[in-house]
Amino acid sequence: MDKMNEIAASKLKMEALDFLQSRLVTVDEDGPKSESHCLIRKLLAYQNLLEDQNQKERISKATLRQEYKFYRDIINNQPVGIYRIHVFPLNDWNTKGWHSSDNPPYVMEMANDRFCEILGVTRQQFETNPYLIIDLICVDDKADFIKKNVEANQNITPFNWQGRLIIDQKLVWVRLESSPRLLDAGDIIWTGLLYDITKRKRTEEALVATRLKLDGIVEAVHVGIVDVNIETGELNFNQVYPKMVGYTFDELDEYLKKTVPAGWRGIVHPDDIDMIFDTYTKHLKSNLSYYEYEYRVRHKDGHWVWMHQRATITSRTPDGRPLIVSGIHTDVSGRKQLEMKLNKLNEELESRIAERTRELEELNASVHLEELKFRTIADFTYDWEYWKSKENEIIYMSPSVERITGYTVQEFIDNPTLFEEIIYQADRKSWQNHKNERANPANNENARELNFRIKRKNGQIRWIAHVCRSINLEGKYLGVRVSNRDITEKVEAENKLLQVSVEVEERERNRFSSELHDGMGPLLSVIKLYFQWLSETTDVEKKKMITKKGNESIESAIQSARELARGLSSQSLIKSGFVNALIHFTDRINETQKIKINFSYNSTYRVSRFIEMALYRIATELIKNTLTYAHAANIEIQFDLDKDKNLILFVYTDDGIGFDWCEVEKKNMGLGLMNIIDRVQLMKAQLTVDSSPGNGMKVSLKCDINELSDMNMSEV
Repeated sequence: MDKMNEIAASKLKMEALDFLQSRLVTVDEDGPKSESHCLIRKLLAYQNLLEDQNQKERISKATLRQEYKFYRDIINNQPVGIYRIHVFPLNDWNTKGWHSSDNPPYVMEMANDRFCEILGVTRQQFETNPYLIIDLICVDDKADFIKKNVEANQNITPFNWQGRLIIDQKLVWVRLESSPRLLDAGDIIWTGLLYDITKRKRTEEALVATRLKLDGIVEAVHVGIVDVNIETGELNFNQVYPKMVGYTFDELDEYLKKTVPAGWRGIVHPDDIDMIFDTYTKHLKSNLSYYEYEYRVRHKDGHWVWMHQRATITSRTPDGRPLIVSGIHTDVSGRKQLEMKLNKLNEELESRIAERTRELEELNASVHLEELKFRTIADFTYDWEYWKSKENEIIYMSPSVERITGYTVQEFIDNPTLFEEIIYQADRKSWQNHKNERANPANNENARELNFRIKRKNGQIRWIAHVCRSINLEGKYLGVRVSNRDITEKVEAENKLLQVSVEVEERERNRFSSELHDGMGPLLSVIKLYFQWLSETTDVEKKKMITKKGNESIESAIQSARELARGLSSQSLIKSGFVNALIHFTDRINETQKIKINFSYNSTYRVSRFIEMALYRIATELIKNTLTYAHAANIEIQFDLDKDKNLILFVYTDDGIGFDWCEVEKKNMGLGLMNIIDRVQLMKAQLTVDSSPGNGMKVSLKCDINELSDMNMSEV
C-alpha cells in the first residue's frame, strides 16, 4: 500500500509541475502570479517535505526491524527461560485466579524459546495456552506457588519460587525469579527467569543419600570425626565421638565450654598437648596432605582413652592462615594395651634368651672339655678315630666308622679314596684347603679342625666335626691322628639357637663395634702419639706436660668407655658442639708435634645433635686413619656452614701415601671407612673420596641440614 501511495504521489507531482510550467509560458515572468500558481507551489513544497519524512520513516522502520531481530535472537538463545507478564490490579483478580490457566489474573506478554523448551512445549502450543505453567505444577507444590505469587504482588517484592513440574509424566525441578515494576494504574509488570534445576536437585539428593550412607558407615565402624577451630580451640564433632569418651552429644558440647582451658585442651592429656602442637607445626612445614598422631583423651568416668587421629587442614582464613583442622579419630586403647603387654613379654623373652644363652655356652664349654678327654681314647670310642701314616695308609680306624658313615673299616682300607668320595660336594673345596694347610710342615704341630658334611652309604647327609694333628715322636713324623665326630644334632641345635639369639645379639654387637671403632679408636691414636712423643724427649718438664696430657686423654678414653657401657653418646661433644670439640681434639694432637692439623671453620653455630655427632665421628675416624696408615705430615680440615642454603660442606685432606679407593670400596675393606660410609648414608649426605697411591687423600661431604634437623642423636 505504501508503495502504491508513493507512485500516485509521484505521478501527481509530475502533473502539477507540467501544469505549472505550461502556465508560466503564457504569463509574464515579472507579472503578478495567480492564487492557483501560489497554491500549486506550496503543494509541491509540502510534497517534497512529505517525501523526505517518508524516507526517514522507512529507514527508522528498517532499523527497528533489524534491532528487533537482533534482540529477539539474543533472548531466544539464553540458557535460561526469560518471560514477562502483566498482572492486573488486585481488585480485578478472580477468585482462585492463580489456581489454573482458565482465567488467570495476568497476561503473558513475552516468553523466549528456552522458556517453552523447559516447559516441554512448542512455540505454537505455548501461544495457544500461554498460561499452561500453572497446570504443570505438581499438586504438592501448587499451594506454595500460589501463596508466594499473592504475597509478591501484594507487597511488590521480588518473586522467588522453586518447585516441581509434571512434564510428559516426568518430574522436572524449576526455579522462577522475577522482579516487579508497578504502573500508575496499579498494574504490575513482572520480568523474570525460569531455570531448569533438575540436575542440580538430583545431585543434591545423591549427595544427601551419600552423606547418610557415609554417616551410617562411620557409625558402624565407630569412628569419630572432629573439626577443630585453630584460633578458638572449639570443636565440632559427629555423634560417634562423644560416645567414644562416654558422653552424649550435648553433654560433651556443654563440658567443652566449661573446661579450663576451653575447647579440646580441656580433655586432652597434659603430656600430649605439646606433642600435638609439634606434630601440627611439622605438618605445616611439610608437603604432605595429612598428618597423624596418637594421644590420650579423658573419658567421662576419669580413665584415659588412647586415640589415633589422622587430620588435615580443611579451611583457611581469607589471608591464607589455617582455620579448621578436620580429623578422623579411632579408639586404639585395646591396641595400646596389647603393645604394653607385648613389650613386657619381649623384655622377659630377651632375659630368658640371655639366661639360656649362658646355659648353652656353659654346656658347650663342658662338651668341648669332654671331647678333649675322649680324643685320647682309641679303642671303643664313640667317635670315628683313625691314624694314617705319612704314606697316607690307614694304620688304625675305630669300628664306630660304620655307625657314622655306614661303611666298614675294611671298605676304607680297600678303597683309599673312599673318604674323599663320601665328602659332600659343596664341602670338598674347604676339605682340600684343609688338607693343603695340614701338609705344610710349619702347621704340623698344631691340631687343625674342620666341620663338613658326608654322604652316608644309605644317602643320608651327616655333619662331621673333624680334628687332626700330626704325630711327632722324638723328631720323627709318624703320620696324622684324626678324630671325627657326628655333630648333626649339635649343628641343628646350634642353628636353632642362632636363629633365636642372633637378632638380639647382632644389634648390640654392631653398635658396640661402631662405637668402639669410631669413639675409642681416635682417642687411643692420640694416646699413642703422646707415648711416642714421651719416648723421644729427655726434657723433664716436657715429660711432665706430656704425661699430664696423656692422662687427660686416657681419662677421656675411660669416660668414653663408661658412656659406651651406659649406651650414651659423648657428653663433651653434646655440651661444646662439633667445632669446639674438634678444636680440642686436634689441639691435643698438634701438641705432640708429630703431625700438623689445620682446622678452619666459618661458624660455631650449633646444628642438630645427630649431625654434630656424625661429623665428629667421621672427622676423628679420618684423623685416626691418617695417623695409623697414611704417614702424612699435614692435615687440612675445612668446615663451612651456609645458613641461607641450609648446607654443610666438610672437606678433609692429608698429604699421606694415599691408597686405591676404588679397590677399597669394591671389597668393603677397612671397618673405619665402612663406618664412615654408613654414617654418611644415615645423614643422607653426598660423599666424595679422592685418593690414589702416592697422592694423599681428599674427602668431601655435603649435607642438607633441613632433612636431619629433627633426628635424635641416638640414631648415629
